[in-house]
Amino acid sequence: MRAATKRQYKKAARRESILQAAIEIFSKKGFRSATISEIAERAGVAEGSIYQYFKSKEDLFFSIPVEKTIEFRTQVELHLSGIAGALNKIRKFVWYFLYFFTVNPEYGRMLMLDMRVNKSFVRTETYNFLKKSVEHVLEIIDEGRKEGVIRKDINVYVLRHLILGVLEHIVTRWLLKDQKYDILAYHQEVSELIIDAIKARTPTAEPQGDRI
Repeated sequence: MRAATKRQYKKAARRESILQAAIEIFSKKGFRSATISEIAERAGVAEGSIYQYFKSKEDLFFSIPVEKTIEFRTQVELHLSGIAGALNKIRKFVWYFLYFFTVNPEYGRMLMLDMRVNKSFVRTETYNFLKKSVEHVLEIIDEGRKEGVIRKDINVYVLRHLILGVLEHIVTRWLLKDQKYDILAYHQEVSELIIDAIKARTPTAEPQGDRI
């Protein structure tokens, strides 16, 4: 059993090394220019080893967001736990979204500047997985509507697009500007701008809770 466990651990560690190397190479060179041999060299594995885990360069490319999205979802759930009130949860979600890409800029560059403009992206399982990854936003909107603090006169998906669109635009611009400033410094302003746009016209008292 111990030998089997060691093999499983080594296999998982090697897969993680390949994914991290792929993020770095795809981020710097883009999908078209990056090669499997470069990724293998960066990961410290034989080129053939990569094909034990991924079918092709495209399969490796589109597997990365699945891994990172699981990480994002796990952490955002932790950060939102114990937060009272939908509007406070939006503030925390905004902060964590910006924080996540602050500590994962190479992944952000790959996702925002390369993958999203790839024509094959919308036809992948990864695309559908990423769509499900933002369910937290829909849950917060639903909670806010029940509290009476979020507008009910606008389609819930439009509200979700508004929130995520603002955040993705901020991250994309930051990446295009070579991360020359701290996007986290603007999280409160961004939060209040979003809340002003989605807040109910005659809201009930906002539940009290700690802000970010």
